[in-house]
Amino acid sequence: METLVRDIKLGIKLLLKEPTFSATVLLTLAVCIGANVAIFSVIQKVLLEPLPFHEPDRLVTVFNSYPGAGAPRASNGTVDFFQRRAHVDAFEEVALYQGSGSTVGEAGGTERVSTLRVTPSFFPLLGVQAALGRTFTEDEMEEGNDLKAVLTDAYWREAFGADPGVVGKELRVDGRSREVVGVLSSDFVVPGQADTRFFLPIAFDEGDRQLDSWHSNNFSMMARLSPGATIDQAMAQNDALNDALIDQWPLPNARQLLEDVGYNVRIVSAQEDLVRDAKPVLFMLWGGVALVLLIGCVNIANLMLARAQTRVGVVATRLALGAPRARVARQVLTEAVVMGVLGGVLGVALGALGLKLLMSLGAADLPRGTEIGINGTVILFTAALAVGAGVLFGSIPMVQIMRGDLAPVFRSEGRSGTAGRGAVVLRNGLVVGQVAVAFVLLIGAGLMLMSFRSALSVDPGFDADGVMTGLVSLPSARYPDGDARRRFWDELVTEVRALPGVENASVTAQLPFTGNLSSSVVFPEGYTPAPGESLLSPMENIVGPGYLETMGIELLAGRTFEEPDGPDASRVIIVDEWLAKRYWPDGSPVGARMIYGAVPGMDSIPEDSYFTVIGVVRTIKQNDLTAAASEHFGAYYFSYRQRVPGSQAIVVRTAGDPAAVTPALRDVVRRLDEESPLYATQTMASRIDDSLAGRKIPLMLLGVFAAVALFLAAVGIYGALAYSVTQRRREIGIRMAMGSAPGDIFRNVVGQGVRVMGIGLVVGAAAAWYLARLVRSLLFGIGVADPRVLVGVAVVLGAVGLLACVVPARRATRVDPVSALSG
Repeated sequence: METLVRDIKLGIKLLLKEPTFSATVLLTLAVCIGANVAIFSVIQKVLLEPLPFHEPDRLVTVFNSYPGAGAPRASNGTVDFFQRRAHVDAFEEVALYQGSGSTVGEAGGTERVSTLRVTPSFFPLLGVQAALGRTFTEDEMEEGNDLKAVLTDAYWREAFGADPGVVGKELRVDGRSREVVGVLSSDFVVPGQADTRFFLPIAFDEGDRQLDSWHSNNFSMMARLSPGATIDQAMAQNDALNDALIDQWPLPNARQLLEDVGYNVRIVSAQEDLVRDAKPVLFMLWGGVALVLLIGCVNIANLMLARAQTRVGVVATRLALGAPRARVARQVLTEAVVMGVLGGVLGVALGALGLKLLMSLGAADLPRGTEIGINGTVILFTAALAVGAGVLFGSIPMVQIMRGDLAPVFRSEGRSGTAGRGAVVLRNGLVVGQVAVAFVLLIGAGLMLMSFRSALSVDPGFDADGVMTGLVSLPSARYPDGDARRRFWDELVTEVRALPGVENASVTAQLPFTGNLSSSVVFPEGYTPAPGESLLSPMENIVGPGYLETMGIELLAGRTFEEPDGPDASRVIIVDEWLAKRYWPDGSPVGARMIYGAVPGMDSIPEDSYFTVIGVVRTIKQNDLTAAASEHFGAYYFSYRQRVPGSQAIVVRTAGDPAAVTPALRDVVRRLDEESPLYATQTMASRIDDSLAGRKIPLMLLGVFAAVALFLAAVGIYGALAYSVTQRRREIGIRMAMGSAPGDIFRNVVGQGVRVMGIGLVVGAAAAWYLARLVRSLLFGIGVADPRVLVGVAVVLGAVGLLACVVPARRATRVDPVSALSG
């Protein structure tokens, strides 16, 4: 231990004696380790740390799947909840939950907040108890007993000033008073629902338990596996349960219908399900930042090799005086580790700044994003990374010292005036590695850039420019029937259209690119599925007259909705182009009737299930510009004047800046109903932009990593050639004395750099071809071997590398033969 302490002190002393070298190394390490700290902080919390609940490995997510109908991941119904809770022994507990929003407060002072509706089993399933009061009881999921609320700690502090007597007080939610029965602890956060302010119980009526409502899906489901049970066992028991329920389901051809749509129940780990979308992107970024650290370590190793040359006299003297070779080598390694540790300390500071940047770019929106921070695990990771980096770049000169013959490595200037061949090969090999790693990162950034450009070029099927949107929700307590809701929407649209600068306005229940989508089975009158043919569950929307015109959705046939399409008129429907071609490939659907809320083969279909097709519109992108055509199963539209929802988005096309109309929109809504605020206002164009955030942020980060790698590769090429020129000074002097022109010397030095770069490009291309396949799923509209990216990266890297060769090459042409030969 005493020897180690002495080595550390000596290492620090040597670093202080060479401030330029030390600053270069520490800055390189701080940037590279800092980037790793920032990314790992996200990885550790989002991907690696178990969910913060009791025995999280037993928590699973359950969902229904109908792949043949275009719904591979559907939600669950109330029948699923009661049946699985009662008959699946592999489940210790089952809970439903549904994210929603609620309007809180009195008239004139309301706000819209995020809430979560849950069954009383939700909290025991997670192993969560109230810090004050209690959570929900089983009888509170019965209608009439459900006017209760459980607050999060944050909302308790915000809305009630952390009042310890809050239990029993009232909270006005959606126009009705609810009793506060409990407050949760401050460390409780629902992953993926971090903005939840309070919880409300889901209330069921008798019909929710009846098998007639099976496959009416509106809820997410979580379950806790029984001790010793596995996901496979739970799947098998659910399959057996479904098989029994099919025979009891009062629907003709039920088994055939469900088999044709591929119905099954999927059960996955709650942890894996939570991060399923973020995982590939985060691992890609982790790999990218690891490559940045690798190229930084290679750069430092090259610097240390060059530095070792200047200290060869000291090393040789110590060895000649009898110092053990291992002792000298250990000192070199200790010095490198000291640099690594100091770089790690600086890296944590830079990493904290980088993490703040990541959070502002959208990391906070990731699952468990609000929990991300630099914690003890991140510090331990950083310590291991710093020591590992020091060992990595310190091991190369250490191994050279341990070799039997030091002369080929540490010779200053021999008769030939060049360094030993082993040292030259090693340094060139390190530069090859830098170029190869830079090539890989540039290829990754290039592919992501081209993929992003491809996504931007996708036509959503409507004109988003100049369109402002906002949401309004009407509480059922004050709008109990369709007539009341219809009057509100009619008045809202009329008043908004009268605002200055407004060209058109309407409303919609399912605004594109909000994630708020629903689908239901619909089919033409007289349609009989062929054997094995699946029913379709297209996207369903409810819109107002003028919606299609306001959004700029092209009408291809027939007409759009009009004011006379009201509750007493014939029921009408508009279908998109995809659905029209699917069911009427050789003709027009206009005038035909479609059936909604039933399935083929039913003995009796109610008359209000029939809708006459009045128009065909262009197919639009609903939620994802990059969604493949195979993922779209059609869409259809109803008029809100015939099917009246309680919540809709107002859509306004303006002549100028769409955001400028927002204050006037708020005033209109407030004037019509003081308790129903306009919320989530945003231009349609920005909603589309937000949908691409999952591609934009990785692109930006990968671009930064690639730029750092490109810079370090250029520095590596420059450093290696500059050092080579210094070592070859005598040789260059001899060449010039024998008649070599400066141009010959210039080409010789540049050629040396180009050869190294060429090898690096070949190695990098091979590595990039292999690694690019790992990110294939993240690409859109571009192949992993796109020639534009390959050629572009090769040109950029080659040009930067060539520029890095020019300075040392020009220095070589200015060598004075006389001083070189006499020095």
